[in-house]
Amino acid sequence: MLSYPRLRSTLQDAGPAITLVLTLGAALWLHVGGSPHGRVFGYAEALPEVISPVETARVATVEVAVGEEVEAGQIIATLDASVIDGEIGVARAEKEQIEADLRAELALLEQEIDMDRESVERDIAVHREEQRRALAEAKVLDSEISRMKQLVEDRQAVLDDLTKLDLQHATATAIAREKPRTLSVLAAQLKAAERRRDQLRDQTSGLAAKLDADVRVAAETIAMLEKRRESYVLRAANAGRVASILKQPGEVVPAGEPLVQLLSARTGARVVACVPERSAFGVHEGDAAKLWIRGQLGDALPGTVLTVGPLVSELPPRCWSAPDMPAWGRVVTITLDAPVAIVPGQAFDISFDRRGAAAAAPPPKAPAAPDADAPPGAGAPPRAAAPSAQRVLQIPPALAMRSRFEPSGILARPGESRYLVVSDDTGQKRNEGVPWLFAMSASGAVDPEPVPVRGVEELNDIEGIAAGDAGEVYLLSSQSYSKKGKRKRERTALLRLRPEGQGFRVDGAIHLAEVLDAAPARAAALGLPDGTRALDIEGLAFRQGALYLGLKAPLDPQGNAMIWRIESPGALFGEGSASPVKVAVARDKGAADEARRFDAARVSLWARARVDVELAGRPTPGGISDLVFMPDGALAITSTPSTADGDAGALWRVDRPEAGALSPRLVQRFPELKPEGISPSLTPGKLMIVFDAGSAAPSFQEVSWSP
Repeated sequence: MLSYPRLRSTLQDAGPAITLVLTLGAALWLHVGGSPHGRVFGYAEALPEVISPVETARVATVEVAVGEEVEAGQIIATLDASVIDGEIGVARAEKEQIEADLRAELALLEQEIDMDRESVERDIAVHREEQRRALAEAKVLDSEISRMKQLVEDRQAVLDDLTKLDLQHATATAIAREKPRTLSVLAAQLKAAERRRDQLRDQTSGLAAKLDADVRVAAETIAMLEKRRESYVLRAANAGRVASILKQPGEVVPAGEPLVQLLSARTGARVVACVPERSAFGVHEGDAAKLWIRGQLGDALPGTVLTVGPLVSELPPRCWSAPDMPAWGRVVTITLDAPVAIVPGQAFDISFDRRGAAAAAPPPKAPAAPDADAPPGAGAPPRAAAPSAQRVLQIPPALAMRSRFEPSGILARPGESRYLVVSDDTGQKRNEGVPWLFAMSASGAVDPEPVPVRGVEELNDIEGIAAGDAGEVYLLSSQSYSKKGKRKRERTALLRLRPEGQGFRVDGAIHLAEVLDAAPARAAALGLPDGTRALDIEGLAFRQGALYLGLKAPLDPQGNAMIWRIESPGALFGEGSASPVKVAVARDKGAADEARRFDAARVSLWARARVDVELAGRPTPGGISDLVFMPDGALAITSTPSTADGDAGALWRVDRPEAGALSPRLVQRFPELKPEGISPSLTPGKLMIVFDAGSAAPSFQEVSWSP
């Protein structure tokens, strides 16, 4: 048995070795699984971006320097566009020449029709004169025949003289009787000539039809060249830092070869988490994540699991505890819920929580019970309309850098398994009103790449979106004045879109408020006796070939929200495509043409509905923020305060929507929330609602929809 002195001596000799082992063990524990905040190591993913041309060209300018921070959409370099500018100039000149030939051909056709018309008018005048002469001659012959009869009876004239007079009288009488028929035929010819003249835009010659087609080809050629021209300006798709510049001005860069290389340093770059094998099956897509930046103090950054590696495999070397000690597990990609500037390669400690995603959303708010002051029809909500919790929309940081996102309308696209969302503000200060829509998945994840709308320079205060029955999509601006008391023309637009490539192209437009301002009688017939100063339209729906517009303001004298109906949207935008022949004939029609189309579309005040909300516990006049006809035939309406300040909303149901006074039934109230857009959900039997929260994160909610 060891004595105490000997044991003490042995411990003293082994002390340094024991201390070294414990220190190494502690360091390994801290590195592998004992981080102060989390269980898993992760790092910000570096996302390189190569800026390269789509066709071989000479570099004109390089607008950045190595190490410079760039923003998404910033110009990186420009290419020499002198050749393509020349091609565009030639194409435009050819188009102008064809249009001139077209106008000349149309003028010639109009001249020919005018000559035909004048010829018919001359014939009519000649025949009318012959008719008058024949009638006069017959009248004179009547007297002469009477006198001749008397002379024959008195044997002062022979019978042959009377016979000659009878023959002349019969001829004059026949001419007088036939002329009305001839004049009727000529009158019909004159009317036909007038119709041909009025319908010249449609009744064209073969040459005009050929020129029409040539104009279309020239326009498409110019559009194609201008699209190529746009590619000569190279922009950064994402925010980042310039890593290298590979070509200088004056050098030729082949198509597809890099000119500038960027390294992503943008807000919200993705984080790669290395989940060890022992925890590989405890993380799932959609789980909430908390991330602590190593070496910095502060609260955890919230994130959401975007993808989980399908296999347990060897992890990236960055995740190994030692260079010669490979680690196994699953690679998990995380997106940050809020914009935060991080540096590629930056280290994190990460923990996961399957319940976090649900906890991140505000708790469900029970619908307020209607009180005695509630509007008619505001009864208890339907049995099956139990509210679900609002969930925060997942907006990629890259998109947040490029554009504001304040959802104001939503449209389900079942064939594409997604929604289209409109925002009343798009772009940032440098490019406000950029014409973009946004795509959203069924789970509320917004696509990082906007959906472009071509054929228009700006979208301003878009509040409604609806789909027609022939593949077209309609967009509605609010028609309202801004907070600064201004109303740009773009704020009065109602647009028709057609799918084109990955986006849409505008093929029809009308400016409603301008048409109503030009004719106060039209405005008064639609419930606007005081004009459009207070006008604010936020709801847009389509049913059985007609468009329906829901007014947020003004309300009628009884406090009802109003719904307009456009019976013939095709007439509103002009049926058929905008043929160059029609453009050439009806050039510079402007407001008069929009007024004609407005009248042809048969716009009417279709219905009224009381849709009050509760603001701070008190009933407040409500206006329509959106409306949609559901598959079961019912009309869904959301409302917000018509003119009062504050956030409050309600959802209503009209089981049998018909013209006149509607009786909406309250489904659910949304205290302190603004429901801005509704659509049938991609999930059968539900209604999708999006909420605008201003500068805060927007949210969405699915509500069960049944009688």
